[in-house]
Amino acid sequence: MIGPTLESVFIEQCDGRLRGRKPGLGADLLSCCLLVVALPWLWGALFASAAAQGPADARAILDEAREISYTRHWSEAQQLLDELAPLLDQLHLREFVDFHLLEARHLALGDDTRAALDRGAMLLELELDVDQRLQVLQFSANIAVLLREYELAFEYLLNALAQEDQLDDPVAALGTFNMATYLLGRVDETEQAIAYGERAIALALETEDPNQECVARQRLAPVFKWAALDERAEREYRTAIALCLDIGNRLFAGVLKHGLADLLRRQGRAEEARELAARSVNALTDAVFVLGEYEARLVMLEAEFDLDLIGPEHEQEFAELGRFFAERSLWDQLSRLEILMSQAAERRGDSAAALAHMRAYLEAREQFLGRDRTMRLAYLQVAFGLRIKEQQIDLLEESSRLALLEIEAASQQRRARSVILVLALGLVVLLAVLLARVFRARQHFQDLSRHDRLSGLANHGWFFERAETLLDESEKAGRPVFLVLADIDRFKRINDQYGHQLGDQALGQISRRLREAFPSDALVGRVGGEEFAILIPAREVNAVIRDVESFRKQAPKTFRSGDPQVTVSFGIAGSRAGDTLESLRRRADEALYQAKAAGRDRYIVAGTAG
Repeated sequence: MIGPTLESVFIEQCDGRLRGRKPGLGADLLSCCLLVVALPWLWGALFASAAAQGPADARAILDEAREISYTRHWSEAQQLLDELAPLLDQLHLREFVDFHLLEARHLALGDDTRAALDRGAMLLELELDVDQRLQVLQFSANIAVLLREYELAFEYLLNALAQEDQLDDPVAALGTFNMATYLLGRVDETEQAIAYGERAIALALETEDPNQECVARQRLAPVFKWAALDERAEREYRTAIALCLDIGNRLFAGVLKHGLADLLRRQGRAEEARELAARSVNALTDAVFVLGEYEARLVMLEAEFDLDLIGPEHEQEFAELGRFFAERSLWDQLSRLEILMSQAAERRGDSAAALAHMRAYLEAREQFLGRDRTMRLAYLQVAFGLRIKEQQIDLLEESSRLALLEIEAASQQRRARSVILVLALGLVVLLAVLLARVFRARQHFQDLSRHDRLSGLANHGWFFERAETLLDESEKAGRPVFLVLADIDRFKRINDQYGHQLGDQALGQISRRLREAFPSDALVGRVGGEEFAILIPAREVNAVIRDVESFRKQAPKTFRSGDPQVTVSFGIAGSRAGDTLESLRRRADEALYQAKAAGRDRYIVAGTAG
């Protein structure tokens, strides 16, 4: 899984309606076309009307500004808002909110995302109607994801879901359902994500507005890809692309083409992926969606690498993408770029450049895994907090019922005391049960945050946290430890050529064999996509080598006839006096790289030749 990317164009609000129109009606396509070809004097007349006609015409101006923002360019719509700004204090609350919400959208599109989030927080402090509060929550959740503030994003999402029961308008729920589809898909809650996505599509079809269906399908398509449901993903991508192109939404069509190109490339269909990525780059460049354009260019580079088309003329493209992703701390895309550059350098025989890019990849990958872990923990914490609030409400309801019984039984004190005693005992028992459930839930969430879901091994964060402690303890006791880094050889090729299902089987089998080959007091973890780490308390390196050899002698290396042979390379490093975990890991990583460079399927001990 990767962090927030092109797959979801968060800034585009999902409701698809113009402000002030009746619920259930989509934007009038004919009106949009007329706006595109309208004469320049029309805009001058509108600008003058904002100051001359007063707040009575504010709704019409806001509607025009919103339509221009979504059908032309947001800067033209902002000019209308600037003309309306002097009358802001005279507007009714609904127009005031609509003004700031549209301007917040423009702030986000203009790369002032923090100001957009602050504007949403300001609006949420007001006494808003339910429908407007829902719109602000949907927008704020989108912006919080852009800023990687996942706990806040999930909080806004859950608050938006809580507002749905208060509205009869099914269209109002679409934005929330679309956001839930994306966020739940990102934290691997794919069943819930697909359920929300299919519900959103059903609501969109009820509205008979193809714009709503375009947005809903654009949210659902990547969830199928993340869930490794490749056939459904491709079918949904192609359906959504055709629909969005039919209604003239080139931005969303470009986003969808990028997602489909990435899916096809992972399936080994590099030629199709390259052509589709090129069309995506053109569409997103025309739509002035810079992030989308750069991510589509990355997919095109990956497809060209698979087709062996990378040459010296690509160096400028590599450098430009690297600067863009690094400046914006887009670690997932940067890690993909660095591993691609490392592989390209290795292919042309430049070992030094390959090593440098491999190290840069590991650094970017570690940053991305930390951010991904933060997103997952944010989801668990918010979901856990929601359950506690529900339990607190249950307790308050019990207390309220108890108070009513006391009032009604005032004339029958003896009987009332007995009833109160029984209820009090029941309340204590209920509280004990709820506390036990809370404790079990906390333990469960803690376990989820420490272990990798696929392999069952310690995850990246928990492994290195424990390893730091174990290294300190061994240093004090004067006992050496050894760090072994293991990496599955050519795992990307296995995934691309044979599919993620076989790749997951390989990861599961390697994890089981590692647990069996190394002693019970060894700390074993999965610290990357195809990378594992083992920390072993041992007196000598030969004992560690025996464990590695035991793993390598285990059979089979393939799952069934025709499957690829799965091999593993190892780097081994022993602790020295004054070692830190970082220095120990650096030596093990260098040994692993030497094993890869020497032909893979072998081990190298740090400081030796093989």
